Formats: sequence, C-alpha cells, structure tokens
Amino acid sequence: MRQKFHLWCHGKIVEILNNRWTELGGDVQTVNPKYTSAYAFDGSGKVKRSKKNYSLCTFPSGKQYNADLCASYNIGARYWYSVLIGDKYFSKVFVSQSSTNTLRTPVTLGTLRSLKASRCK
Repeated sequence: MRQKFHLWCHGKIVEILNNRWTELGGDVQTVNPKYTSAYAFDGSGKVKRSKKNYSLCTFPSGKQYNADLCASYNIGARYWYSVLIGDKYFSKVFVSQSSTNTLRTPVTLGTLRSLKASRCK
C-alpha cells in the first residue's frame, strides 16, 4: 500500500508540473531514465555504489560523485543526444544498432562529448 501511495504521489506531482510548465508556454519532453545512475557520466563505465552511503558512487577512474548528480547529467545528455540525432520519441538508451547479443554503450554525457567531437572534424 505504501508503494502504491508513493507512486500515486509521484505521478500527481509530475502531472501538476507538466500542466504548469505547459501553461507557461514550455514544451515537456520525457526521457527514459533507465540505467542513468548505473553508468558514469564521463563515459568510463559502470559505477560502484558505496555500501555505507548508497547515494555515493565511485567511477572506474576512481572519482567519487553523488549518484543522483551522475543520473541528472546522463538524463540531460540523453535529451540532447535524442535532439541531435532526431529521435522525436526520446526512446534511445543505448548507442548502437547491433542485432547481436553484444553489450551496447549507454548514452552518457561522455557519449555526447564524443558525438560533438566527431561532428566538428
């Protein structure tokens, strides 16, 4: 029952914010948040979460950041990646058109930077 109430509250908050932003003339876009806090925003790979403080994550490069900060960078990167490649449904989570069972690279802020560098050449 608690989870059901929590999800209802979350949905209601999202609905109110979307309606208010639309009234002000803004455009609301939805981005898939899957795996955003599981991957480092610099593109170095999967992060390891601290056992004592779950909101703290350690990148493979050794840097430590807040997991929510990392997720927000990756969500913003996914939005701009979708805008740049023209995906109007904002559905892309992974980069690659692989049909095999190989792992694909998740869209992170590092992916956006490499896309920018490749377009500038």
